Amino acid sequence: MISTCSALSSSHKQILRRGNVNTISDLVFTPVADLARRCRAPPLEIKGIVDTFYRSQQAQARSLEECLAASPTGICTTGDELLDNAVGGGIRSGMVWEVVGESSAGKTQFALQLSLCVQLPEELGGLSGSSCYMITSAHLPTERLVEISENHRLLASSSSGLHDIHTMSIPTIPVLISALQHALPRFIEGTNARPDAKPVKLLVIDALGELFHTSHKTSTNTLVERSKNIAEISQLLHTIADAYNIIILVLNEVVDAFERETSFDGIENLGLPYAEQSRWFSQSDGLAGEAKKEASLGLVWANQVNVRIMLSRTGRRRYIEGQFTEKRQKVQSSNSAEGRPVRLGEDSSSLIRRLSIIFSSIGPPTFLDYIVTASGISTLPTESARPSQAATAKPLSHASAEPSPEPALTQIVPLDIGALQGDLPSSDPHIGNATTSKDEEDWDEYWNTDEITAEMYYSVEQSSAS
Repeated sequence: MISTCSALSSSHKQILRRGNVNTISDLVFTPVADLARRCRAPPLEIKGIVDTFYRSQQAQARSLEECLAASPTGICTTGDELLDNAVGGGIRSGMVWEVVGESSAGKTQFALQLSLCVQLPEELGGLSGSSCYMITSAHLPTERLVEISENHRLLASSSSGLHDIHTMSIPTIPVLISALQHALPRFIEGTNARPDAKPVKLLVIDALGELFHTSHKTSTNTLVERSKNIAEISQLLHTIADAYNIIILVLNEVVDAFERETSFDGIENLGLPYAEQSRWFSQSDGLAGEAKKEASLGLVWANQVNVRIMLSRTGRRRYIEGQFTEKRQKVQSSNSAEGRPVRLGEDSSSLIRRLSIIFSSIGPPTFLDYIVTASGISTLPTESARPSQAATAKPLSHASAEPSPEPALTQIVPLDIGALQGDLPSSDPHIGNATTSKDEEDWDEYWNTDEITAEMYYSVEQSSAS
């Protein structure tokens, strides 16, 4: 209140009361010209009052050590050492993290694994806390949680379990906003005040993009309304992350990215197209075809997150000895969780997925391969966490561990050879013979040059009609 500000004299307060300026917000956010008109005073006099208030509110500079001591940052392990190195040492509190990807890419697996790892004691890389899991449509896959906790090397020997994972249903946007404003802060404060309960250290929203599915036709009004909702949700998330020093993990979807051709001459003079901009913050280019998918919710949401991680299905497979491999099982429900990993025979191969850090406020863009096992997400030590191609425009430091040796060629299946061929060291004379041959090159040349023309289709139609 203006009346409690000791820096302003009684005459200054009287002038402000005459213009009905009663709060600090009215004084700071109202232009001087408007204040002068409301208070019926000269603009120079009003400017002197505002300057007097600003001088009394000067902030004292603090060192980084003092800032960290005032608000210590917790770092939680993901349960995988290479993944921890790629994300900057672990998942940090006080930030909004986003994991985006297509269906069955491993988003829910990532969130479930982190919900268990956050319960670990600090000496094992956890935060000795609990998690709140907000679900939009499906149910929490408790069987998968139990499986990860029983098979992961860190979780199997700890007390991590379902008892410290709290769930909440958020089927609509108004319900989510209301929960972030009222229900969640009360729950966090009540849980943190109980001596027999672990404090809340993680909030998961699975998945934000589903709340914006609508059958209405997209228009300017719907896009404006969506932007307002996204801005309000992100403001609440950052407030909660800062006030309670917890990790915010938001799962999101991808949409198809189409190449738009220029419709008329001179459009290149209108500025950089959005498609050229979005590939730097919404797409991954680690493998061929990944640029066909981009994160949903557009530029508004991209400006609200601190770290964006994209998970992709590559279609590659690899023989990995001593590992659990994944097998998709047919299910009836469309809201079912991702495929349950089971142990297969030695002749089976593992489905390779790609994790790409598109942008991060604490590290450079990197990417690495991983598989989903019975113990959760496990990264592969082959050229792990290399800088992505999108980061080559400017020099960036490496944020990962030392690259591990290449796997034996006998463990690579043909679908994986094409993607790894450019990564293998060219100094080995046996690499070329193991991956390509003259016959294969001749076949590739044949299929590239032998095209099926439209006349051939017409001739087939005519012959079948006759």
